[in-house]
Parts: sequence; C-alpha cells; structure tokens
Amino acid sequence: MKAAAVAADTKDIASITFKTAHPEDSQKISELVNSAYRGEDSKQGWTTEADYIGGTRTTPELILSMLKTPKAQIEMAFDEVNNLIGCVYINREGTERLYFGMLTTSPQYQGKGLGKTMISHVVDIAKKESFTEMKITVLNVRPELIAFYERRGFKATGDFEKFPDNDPAYGIPKVDGLKLLEFIKKDF
Repeated sequence: MKAAAVAADTKDIASITFKTAHPEDSQKISELVNSAYRGEDSKQGWTTEADYIGGTRTTPELILSMLKTPKAQIEMAFDEVNNLIGCVYINREGTERLYFGMLTTSPQYQGKGLGKTMISHVVDIAKKESFTEMKITVLNVRPELIAFYERRGFKATGDFEKFPDNDPAYGIPKVDGLKLLEFIKKDF
C-alpha cells in the first residue's frame, strides 16, 4: 500500500507543468499562498507561518502589484489535471542576481518534492538568463525551512530585513523579533 502512495506522489510531481502568471491569475495565486502559509488549512503542511504571523499572507492586489514589477514574474505549477498547486515569485536584481520568494506549495503537495522541483525550475531560469547568484529571504523563526534551503546550497549572508510588522497587508506578527534572513546560492 505504501509503495503505491510513493508511486502516485512521484507521478504527481513528474507531470508538473509551469506557466508564467498573468494579471487574471492574481486571485487564485493569492488563495494558494494564503492556504499554504496562514490559517488552519496551512497547518496541514510544514511551511505554515500561522504560529508566528496572523492574518493573510497576501492579497490579489499585492499579487497584481508583484506581476507589474519590471523584470519580475510569478511562475505557477500545475498538476496533471491543471490544478494550481504551487507558485514562486522571481525578480531580477541587476544582471547578476535572481531573487526568488513566496515559494508556495499546496499543503496537500508538501513533502512530495514539489518545492525541490520548483527550485529546479528557478535554477533553470537563472542559468538560461546567465545569472551568477540566487537570493532568498527566510523567516528567522523557521529553522526547518532554513535547513531546507541550506541543503540546497544556499548560504546565510548575515544580512537581514526586519519583518514589515506595521503593515497588516503582510500579516500581524504573533511573536517579537521577526526578521527575514538573506541566503545566497552561487553554485548552480
């Protein structure tokens, strides 16, 4: 029985397709991101921030703003029946650095390799566009997520940004001292 579940998981990930988001995708991207990071549904997966930050993670308006950012895009991942199951925001910072963030997998797909597949997709974009490094930021209270990125070759720079705790559009902190730690990957 367990072997069949593993085979199904592998098949699910093997049949992933990627599409670049358009403004009309803002609502469904926002719903996916909020389901993976905030609220009770997010607690099905390991990427939840619900214990640290309340409220919504994003809104359709914020997603639309991200899509309008020059040199940025959101890549969407779909399963074999065209359900949106993941997304990632990409922003080109100059000619050498590709930033990615808001890496999101549907709670039902977490732990099945979708996040790794999406990072590989971002690496492919970085290589195709001749970037020499990739950057991410991770909440300082998420040691398991930090370890996930470190296993993929990302190294802490020591730089950080304070979490925007005065802007409810990003959520309301439930703990003090939230920071977004910077990580860089150069070998890909």
